[in-house]
Amino acid sequence: MAKDFKGNGAQKKAFDTLIEIGLPKRKSEAYKFTPITSVLEKNIDFHSTGSDLFDSNQLYKEEGSHLVLINGKLSSEHSTISDQLNYKVVEVTEGKHDPFSLLNAAYAEEELTIESGYEQPIFIYHFNSNGFSNPRIKVKVKDGHTLRVVEKLITPEAVKTFTNSYIEFTVGINAFGYHTKVQNYNSATFSHETVTATVSRDSHFYNNTFSFEGALVRNNLTINLVDENCEGHMYGLFLLDKNSHVDNNTSVDHTKPNCYSNELYKGILDEKATGIFNGKIYVRQDAQKTNAFQSNNNILLSEDATLHTKPQLEIWADDVKCSHGCTSGQLDEDAIFYLRARGIDERNAKGMILNAFAGETMGHVAVESIKEEIQALIDQKLS
Repeated sequence: MAKDFKGNGAQKKAFDTLIEIGLPKRKSEAYKFTPITSVLEKNIDFHSTGSDLFDSNQLYKEEGSHLVLINGKLSSEHSTISDQLNYKVVEVTEGKHDPFSLLNAAYAEEELTIESGYEQPIFIYHFNSNGFSNPRIKVKVKDGHTLRVVEKLITPEAVKTFTNSYIEFTVGINAFGYHTKVQNYNSATFSHETVTATVSRDSHFYNNTFSFEGALVRNNLTINLVDENCEGHMYGLFLLDKNSHVDNNTSVDHTKPNCYSNELYKGILDEKATGIFNGKIYVRQDAQKTNAFQSNNNILLSEDATLHTKPQLEIWADDVKCSHGCTSGQLDEDAIFYLRARGIDERNAKGMILNAFAGETMGHVAVESIKEEIQALIDQKLS
């Protein structure tokens, strides 16, 4: 890729930093169970270009603005955007310092910026058919505003693709930001998806990530609580089968007093699927009166499924309420017996238990039609 590099000054700086630090190798602790660099080298043609993949049937029917990106570039032709939505397409600005964010900044063809002031949901569709795509988006939720964003990635089934996306939220004072991703991919889809949020005083940010299939999916989620009385919420479900591999890496950083974070991730793994959860909570010395909670619960339906989970908590303050933990196991036989004793057959009994288990992650999806889609995908997977 290096010989084909083209970009502005900010991109050149990101590229030079990336060359200096390199992409993660097998021994990298952050990618210990997801050797993404070697997997991509074996599977992806970074120079391939695909045909137009746009399909209007993939768009939601919900009212709102529908922004279609094709291989990382906004397509005005296929988008339906309200006149009230404040957005611009600009050159790439600075790149963050983790490898894949730098890679995105270096190779993104443009940067889409969105500002709040629009009450309807914003739907963002990534139609990526090239071997290598780098969608890049920055979202600003202004003081006192609420903004709801839904993202969806669509890729071809016959061609292996790698999407390296980056979306950054800045949430102003007394504001609410909601972000939901539905990852129902295919066995040819490889993705690294970075989400960052900086949350100001008296504000809330919610991220919902629902993963159902993909050859290799890495989700990097970082929430920075940078002022008092702000909240960060993270909810995720990875319901996987076949050979799907999904790696969820989350971090929430408490830097000021009187803030709250809550994280709930659940996994259901069948066949030869691999699920990973690595969650970190940081409570800095000035972040007194912090309340921070993290939970990861998992059910394995197959002896061939693989789970790695590592909840982490680092505290430098002394007046806090924090907890973290994880569970993993098989279905509760007593619960199955209880339902069967009431005339429910074994298959439906298992489905009811798993559906209730998965459904606990859906409470903060802010768009009703998306919640219905997620429930339908859960039902389909568990049927």
